[in-house]
Amino acid sequence: MGVRTLTNKAYKAVVSQTAQRGSTTYVGEERRKKGEGLHPLVDPAGFGTIRFSKSRKNAVGPYFVLSCGIAMLEETRLDTTGSMGNNVSVAMKALPKTYDLLASGPKAVLGRYDTQMITSIFGDAMDEYILDRSQAEMDEKIAEQMTMMYPEGGGYGNGGEDPQYGLFGAAYLTNAEINKYGLKYYDFTITDEPCREFVTLANLKRVFGDNVMDKVKENGHEMSEVFLPSTKKIIQDLQKNAHAFLLGVGLEGYTKDQWEELYGAEYVINIPMENSRTAKMHLLPELKAAIIGLTEGVLTLQNLENYLVEEAKLSKDDAAAIKRAVAGIPIGAQAILPNFDKIPLRGATFAIKDDLEAMTDTPSANDTESSMWL
Repeated sequence: MGVRTLTNKAYKAVVSQTAQRGSTTYVGEERRKKGEGLHPLVDPAGFGTIRFSKSRKNAVGPYFVLSCGIAMLEETRLDTTGSMGNNVSVAMKALPKTYDLLASGPKAVLGRYDTQMITSIFGDAMDEYILDRSQAEMDEKIAEQMTMMYPEGGGYGNGGEDPQYGLFGAAYLTNAEINKYGLKYYDFTITDEPCREFVTLANLKRVFGDNVMDKVKENGHEMSEVFLPSTKKIIQDLQKNAHAFLLGVGLEGYTKDQWEELYGAEYVINIPMENSRTAKMHLLPELKAAIIGLTEGVLTLQNLENYLVEEAKLSKDDAAAIKRAVAGIPIGAQAILPNFDKIPLRGATFAIKDDLEAMTDTPSANDTESSMWL
């Protein structure tokens, strides 16, 4: 399966095309003009509907070697309605630093894993496309699939959008290998609005295809077409498999209360603000790295600011703002799971490609540089 990862050269090649075409999402826009619909790679119903995150193992003689560590999925779900309409461009610009802090840098918070990313965007149920959702990728395809998206950017007034369909896909139409080891992956929803607290079968079929309920069952979930889960139940089920967080833009009042009720207050984080109206969206890579690092146990609140200043190159003010934002999350939640120190590490050998257990004992995660490096 190879060992390809996201490089600056590959990323710049994708970005150069977006610059020439004048838009980050030029592929999706061109398909829309031609009436071709969403590209299959970002159509939630495309490529079998279920999104798989699997570890890469290369054949070496009669055996298989874990080339990049166990697959660790990270999904980011972006609101692209109204004032949030440029979020794909924001995510594209932030991608190199996000990948560096999470996956490839010398102190990457997910350094012991093979980081794989899904990008999703959501709108309103009245939009032509409620949801775009990429595949789980680990190289320049992360960026390429952003160009295939079509953010309509409209929304139909304040008062509620429809991320619950993206959350449904994350909860019931995701198959992440990391869960088979008893660990969780990472899931982020970014929005400035409340959501609707229900899904409909008609819209599920619009988004995921007419056989959506068959796909849910195929992925191991029992669900009735008559009694569909509420948004709260969807999030509860997602949190069984993922460390799922809501990253808010200026959340207050009813909107903040609603998301805290749905997620739990410790999983709702306001993105630091530039002023009373503008969030510092450019801090998303560092904010996500802080959340993941604290959850994995490779960062602590005591060393977080130093990490953000020394490794992420933030100002002391921005580092302090991020620390304040994340101080209430469940710190070490991944590290306390029973199998945290027992997963196979990069270089482990397997007798059969789909085996979960390596042939021989592998070093404990705590015996490697990719564990507590600060």
